[in-house]
Amino acid sequence: MRALDNIAGALAVVSGLVLVALIGLTFADVVLRYVFAAPILGAKDLLEMGMVTVVALAFPFTWRIGGHIVVDLIPEYPIDALNRGREIAVRAICAAIFALLAWQAWLRADDAALFNEATNMIALPFQPFFRVLAGAAAFQTLVLAAETGLAGAGRPLGFRAGWAAAETDSA
Repeated sequence: MRALDNIAGALAVVSGLVLVALIGLTFADVVLRYVFAAPILGAKDLLEMGMVTVVALAFPFTWRIGGHIVVDLIPEYPIDALNRGREIAVRAICAAIFALLAWQAWLRADDAALFNEATNMIALPFQPFFRVLAGAAAFQTLVLAAETGLAGAGRPLGFRAGWAAAETDSA
């Protein structure tokens, strides 16, 4: 699981770098638009496709650290076996959803290539972004499958990336 956590962390770093680039692009576009009356051509296209990349690459890391919004529809039970069953069921359902997303995004990428679908202003093709979405969803499916196996074995599910294991000074 540590290897998956390291990959999820690396994808999150790439996601963060893309987000920083998008913030810089937005800042430059605003300055050029209002100060020089010369906006960046295709900035909106780049922002839209960049956000697909940011969100997709952040899926696994966000899941592993528990950074997503959680609604507890099924409560904690005083019996450990019931809690383990709940964890297995939730992860299996989520894995199925992400597998479906990966499959549909892959098919949609093929359609985008077939029909030459692209953004309006600068004709940025949709296919690579659907491939990123499909790959990230497939990796998330792998993470969820691994967590399902860990939950079934009764092992801890916590995030265990090697770079995140720094000791803190308690003094």
